[in-house]
Amino acid sequence: MSCYICGQPATSQEHAPARCFFPKGEVKGKLTKVDSCTEHNEETSKDDEYVRNIIAMTIGNNGIALSHFLQSCLKSFIKSPKLLSVTTKVRKQVYVQEKDQKEIKPTYAFQIDRQRIDLVMRKIAYATYFKKYGTSWNRELAIGTEYLLNKEMTPDDFGLLIKSAKSELESPTFEGTNQEVFKFSFQQAESDDTNDQVLIMKFYEGFEVWVFAQADTTGPKL
Repeated sequence: MSCYICGQPATSQEHAPARCFFPKGEVKGKLTKVDSCTEHNEETSKDDEYVRNIIAMTIGNNGIALSHFLQSCLKSFIKSPKLLSVTTKVRKQVYVQEKDQKEIKPTYAFQIDRQRIDLVMRKIAYATYFKKYGTSWNRELAIGTEYLLNKEMTPDDFGLLIKSAKSELESPTFEGTNQEVFKFSFQQAESDDTNDQVLIMKFYEGFEVWVFAQADTTGPKL
């Protein structure tokens, strides 16, 4: 057995995504596990929980996300006031129009820790690649999403790139054993090298993350 990050001998396993992303009763198939060495089996449960909460409370997800937020995420805030403070201490009121609805409603936008989110997304991406291809993803990865905005409440450069790409691409075919919680699709680039792909990951059928393999790199790198 070899580590999903570095290929060194594995000593344990990790879930991808972390177990906390899945509500009880929604684990319809085996959760994805990958082998990990001691160095890369880092204790990131607090990061996983933080990112899970951010994604689950995002507008546009399915009912499972809402249920999971009410049953698990709120409990995590009650259990850890520090987590609640870190998540919501910087916020501002915004107005949104949900998909397929005419009414504009007030809600809150929170300042997020993008480094923590990108770390968790890279770990999931590396694990997803390893599970599919049986080898480490030999590239450094950049994380992009339309769903996290800058201070001006507009998408960053990656978000704009994704918007543009989605208007040109056909709807991707997703894989995954628990697709209502997590599903993914690899999009092959012009190169035949499987390392040079874009990975689309979707959480709770709403929150979408694109993972870009960086050319001329020899990752992986968290």
